[in-house]
Amino acid sequence: MDTLAFPDPLIDDVQRLLALQRYAILDTPMEPAYDELADMAGHVCAAPVALVSFLDRERQWFKAAVGLEVRETPLDQSICRYAARQTGVFVVPDLAQDARFAHFDIVTQEPPMRFYAGAPLVTADGYVLGTVCVLDYVPRLLAPRLQELLLAIARQVIRLLELKRANERQGHMLVELEEARRQMAVLAHTDVLTGLANRRSFTDRLRQELALLQRGGEPACLLMLDVDHFKRVNDVHGHHAGDMALQHVATLCREVFRAADVVSRWGGEEFLALLPATQVEQAQAVAQRLHAALAARPVPGIEPSLVLTASMGLSPFDPQRPLDITLRHVDAAMYTAKREGRNRTVVA
Repeated sequence: MDTLAFPDPLIDDVQRLLALQRYAILDTPMEPAYDELADMAGHVCAAPVALVSFLDRERQWFKAAVGLEVRETPLDQSICRYAARQTGVFVVPDLAQDARFAHFDIVTQEPPMRFYAGAPLVTADGYVLGTVCVLDYVPRLLAPRLQELLLAIARQVIRLLELKRANERQGHMLVELEEARRQMAVLAHTDVLTGLANRRSFTDRLRQELALLQRGGEPACLLMLDVDHFKRVNDVHGHHAGDMALQHVATLCREVFRAADVVSRWGGEEFLALLPATQVEQAQAVAQRLHAALAARPVPGIEPSLVLTASMGLSPFDPQRPLDITLRHVDAAMYTAKREGRNRTVVA
C-alpha cells in the first residue's frame, strides 16, 4: 500500500479544502461546459476516459466524466492526488508496472486501466483542487505538446470555477441591491419612528382617494388626532418617552383601524387617518374606540404610569372640495376639540 498522506506541500488538507469549499463545486449537477472540456481532453490525448476530478477529504469526485460511469472513488484509490503534487502533467505510462498503483481497483478490474496523465487544477492563490486527467486501457506515453494542451484545459477549468464564483457574487450583490432598493422605497414612504405612512406618501394616497370619490366612489372620512399635552410628556418624562408615546399611539391605531384604512404620522404629535367607504357615524365609532384604547392602556415602559388622551377632528371627504380645503376643515375640527377641553372628537 502507498503511504502518501495529507497534509502535503501543495495539497494541505486544511487550507486546500477551505479553498475547494469556496468554489462550492462538489456534488453539483453535471454541466455542459465541464463535460465539453473533459471531452476535449480525451479527444486531444486520444484517450477513451477523461475526467474533471476534485479531491475532497476522503474521496475524489468527478464534475465531468467521459468513458466512466462512476461519479466518485475513495481517496485511497486516487491517482489524481499524486498528480496534485506536480507542477506539470503527472504521467504514468503503465499503471500495472508502478508499485504505487498496481493494486488499485481500476488496474485490477476488467478491463484494466494501464495509462494515466493528469494536469493539476491550480487556483490563483496556489491551491490544487484536483485534476483534468485522461486514462487508457493500454500502456503509452503522452507527447510534450499534448501535455501542454492538457495543462491549458486545466486552466480553463479554473477559469470556469472563477466565473462561477463571480456570477454567484454578482447574484448576491444583485439580491442585496434589490433589498436595499426595497428598504429605500419603504423609507421613502414611511415615518421612521412609528412605521406609519409619512406625510408625503399619505398625501399621494389622499389624491388617489379623491379621484375615486370624484368618479362616484363610496363616501370616505378623514380623522385627525393630536396627542394632548405632548410637550408636557417630553418635559416631564424626557424626549425618549415622547418617542415611546408616539409609537404607542401608532400601535393602537393599527389595532383600532381596519386593514383598509390608512394611517399616517402627519407631523409632530399629529396623526391623520383615511377611512375609505365609511360614513361619518361609522368614523365616530372608530374615534370612540381609539379614545377608549388610549384610556385603557398606558404607554408601556414608562413610570410613573402615563395615560395619553387625544383631541380628534373628523370630516367627510367631500369630492367637490379641493384637498387642501378638506384638510383645513378636519384640522379646524381637531383644534375645536382642543379648545372645548381635549380628549374628544369634533365633526367638521
